[in-house]
Amino acid sequence: MAEFETLVDQIYRAATDSDLWPQALHELAASVNAAGGVILTRRSDAWIGWRYSAAMSGVDDYLRSPAVARSAATVRLIAADRAGFVDAYDVFTPEEWLADPVMTHWGTPAGMLHAAAAAIQMPTDDFVVIHLTRRIGQAAFEPADIARLDAYRPHLARAGFLAARWRLERLRAATEALAQIGLPAVALDPRGRALAANALIETLTRHVKWLPDDRIALADSAANALLRRALADVSDPAAATTRSFPARGRDDDTVVVHLVPLTGEARDLFDGGCALLVVTPVAARRAPDPALIRGLFDLTAAEASVASGIVEGLSPDQIAERHGTTPATVRCQLKGVFAKTGVGRQSQLAALLATQLKLPYPPKPPNPLTE
Repeated sequence: MAEFETLVDQIYRAATDSDLWPQALHELAASVNAAGGVILTRRSDAWIGWRYSAAMSGVDDYLRSPAVARSAATVRLIAADRAGFVDAYDVFTPEEWLADPVMTHWGTPAGMLHAAAAAIQMPTDDFVVIHLTRRIGQAAFEPADIARLDAYRPHLARAGFLAARWRLERLRAATEALAQIGLPAVALDPRGRALAANALIETLTRHVKWLPDDRIALADSAANALLRRALADVSDPAAATTRSFPARGRDDDTVVVHLVPLTGEARDLFDGGCALLVVTPVAARRAPDPALIRGLFDLTAAEASVASGIVEGLSPDQIAERHGTTPATVRCQLKGVFAKTGVGRQSQLAALLATQLKLPYPPKPPNPLTE
């Protein structure tokens, strides 16, 4: 069992590295002789991210299932309005607790029974919930156990706030990175509320409408309906929802809207349920003259052909197929292009050459968080 100061340090380190939450939750649970714990974030009446200790097997499947929406656990926890941990039996009768979906669909099959939880409101409108559980056969939580957990609650609240702020900074950095290559972008939650936006999207008033509560909509009603459906499915990377579609502006000019989900299997606390909306102009793409590229940046003929293909929006595999060579050779040539042009990414190279040669920029946007 970790000493108090050691566990507090683990909690704060987990705020900036979500991979550390499982161990921190394990130690927190051990401090009150519980089997394990889970920390979750909630927004728009849906769980958007969670991390859990090793003993909480099956909780991931439960949190992704429809059953979670029928549980009264969170509603009663929040209604208790206690600035601390709440024993499940303070808001449920034993019979009600055993009949709640959190028990029927996860707890009882996993061999868990008693629970204590705390709900913490974040300044970002998110809720953070910490849920600890004991196995069947163990005693219920005592007041002394709740008091011991309450000593950690202020640190858990600050860690949640730091994690939320860290998420906002990452989203701002992502939108600003896209602004550097001329792409209007905004990070959205499932309700269409802007979490971070660059200056380019704010001036795109022919295509984007700003609504109350920092929400956005598209001026094109058909495109806006596609956007709403895509946002509703943003937490499911495998969803077949259309995420790239044209949108007409008020002057009848057309752009392409791309919705890039920021959701991974890791279910980071504040990253689930967010997406980057990126807008690109519709423009006919044409291949730049390789000879001109070669002269501007002192490239070899092969390197100039690769650079020309990148500006067209081709992948290294497509370039290799065009020139009858291997993808490995193209990637080697691409490294040479990067070294001579001073960039490190294909998106940066395309933006640089489009600027130098006054070419339309390829519509397919990069994801600055994964490229």
